[in-house]
Amino acid sequence: MKRLHFITQAKGGVGKSLLMYLLALKHYQNPNYLFIDLDASSFTSQRQLQFVSPKQFRSVSLLDERAVLVRDNLVEYLELISTSPFGEIYVDMGAPESEQLPALIEFDLPLREFAEELGLEIQFHIVVAGAGAYSPSVEFLKKMLDVAGEFKITVWQNLSSFRKFAELSKELKENCQLMQLPFRQFGDFEVGSYLGAKILSGTRRGLSLEEYETGPRLRLKRELHFNISHD
Repeated sequence: MKRLHFITQAKGGVGKSLLMYLLALKHYQNPNYLFIDLDASSFTSQRQLQFVSPKQFRSVSLLDERAVLVRDNLVEYLELISTSPFGEIYVDMGAPESEQLPALIEFDLPLREFAEELGLEIQFHIVVAGAGAYSPSVEFLKKMLDVAGEFKITVWQNLSSFRKFAELSKELKENCQLMQLPFRQFGDFEVGSYLGAKILSGTRRGLSLEEYETGPRLRLKRELHFNISHD
């Protein structure tokens, strides 16, 4: 059975594409992995995953000819994906696409039955950021738990955004433990530091691990080992 991983969050700018980048750095040399950029508003992963073989990358829009987002276009695309040769498929959902997910699941089709008939195991990876993004991030998480609680939902804490918000960080972790949700952390890169600046610059430029200078490369290897080892 193919595993389909949705990296999602209706709040923009929380780090979904950074997580996708890190996952791609970890797995792009494995031909069993496919990476899909479904963020039609920016196609950030298309720029950041330049090191990934074209055979293992797709850029897809759910917009119609009037540039209007049509959520059930995702249904058609999932049917297409189910025929691909890849066993592990990661999808970077844009904020507008993510916002439509609860309605798609609740009103449009029985997603569990649909996935089983296509031979897909669906998992949701919901990114939560701190500061002003915390409340809307958590609200989306709650919506997804309401409509997709039967699926595996992993919460990913973007550590860099919680740097000055220790209480929010503690609250998120404790709530995930209470709800028995898988809880992961990633991206503790300080923008003002040498290593953080180099890594974030390399991310925007779409560098592979081998293209980084020694210090940033070793820091990224540590990130991949400790935070992206069991996704």
